[in-house]
Amino acid sequence: MVSAGLFLALSFFACNQSKVPAVVKTAFNKKFPAVKKVDWDKEGKTQWEAEFDFGGKEMSANFDLQGNWKETETELKKDEIPPVVKDSLTAQYPDYKVKEVAFTETPEFSAYEIVIKKDKSKLEIMMDKTGKVLRKENHAEDKD
Repeated sequence: MVSAGLFLALSFFACNQSKVPAVVKTAFNKKFPAVKKVDWDKEGKTQWEAEFDFGGKEMSANFDLQGNWKETETELKKDEIPPVVKDSLTAQYPDYKVKEVAFTETPEFSAYEIVIKKDKSKLEIMMDKTGKVLRKENHAEDKD
């Protein structure tokens, strides 16, 4: 039973990999030429997401169906938050603890996405490189 489930999962993964449009793969290879191992997933109906490791970091990059780059997200460690961003976060959200950090780049902007938690309150804060809050979203409590 377990091996059947594993086979189905691997088959789905292999099938998903082969359905990535050539134009999307070409765009990815042009933007990230040093990356050799990529896991692809369809994200919604209009984008493909590539997950990969690069420079010791877990990353993902999204491309539309025409191969246009839409976003790159790089997971960071808590201690990689720049001091100006961390100071702003601490000043605006005292008593919150950082749970997750990622750096997001798009053609329009780049920013830090930081998930913070205090008691049962969980927020996702998007800040620019100067510590200015660009967006704040409440998140339902996950069972940690």
